[in-house]
Amino acid sequence: MRKIVRLVARTGCRTHILHVSSGLSVDVLRRAKAEGLPVSAETCPHYLTLDCDHIPDNATEFKCCPPIRDLREQDALWEGLADGTLDCVVTDHSPADAGMKAGTFATAWGGVSSLQVGFRTVLTGALKRGFASSDVVRWMARNTARLAGLDDRGEIAPGLRADLAIVRP
Repeated sequence: MRKIVRLVARTGCRTHILHVSSGLSVDVLRRAKAEGLPVSAETCPHYLTLDCDHIPDNATEFKCCPPIRDLREQDALWEGLADGTLDCVVTDHSPADAGMKAGTFATAWGGVSSLQVGFRTVLTGALKRGFASSDVVRWMARNTARLAGLDDRGEIAPGLRADLAIVRP
């Protein structure tokens, strides 16, 4: 991560970091943003809601890259979301059937399919930590839409595309 930030500082190239799972990465990104560097970053639902100490041995359904880390790292990710260091939460978009996730860690597909449960798991984790549903909407809709250049969506306002969902926590 430090090398990437040094390259961003040297070139000024807008850079987006995927799948942040480490508190160390959050710290590096925080300093880069404080320096005004054009970086953005995301994390995923599984990094915010699962921890390696509660994953059974050989549970290949949890294999992903980077790997799921411990609660200390998870806390740092939530802090990064709270202070804006991490811009958004996105799913891994790595669908795999049970056969692809079977076998050993050397052979199993490396990704966590979470599109179908991402919002719900992040909302549950956020509410437990004292965040509001509006925080989750910002991380998973508004900020993501803006990052992708979709300025006509991401919030409910006159003139914007109205993609609505009703959630009952």
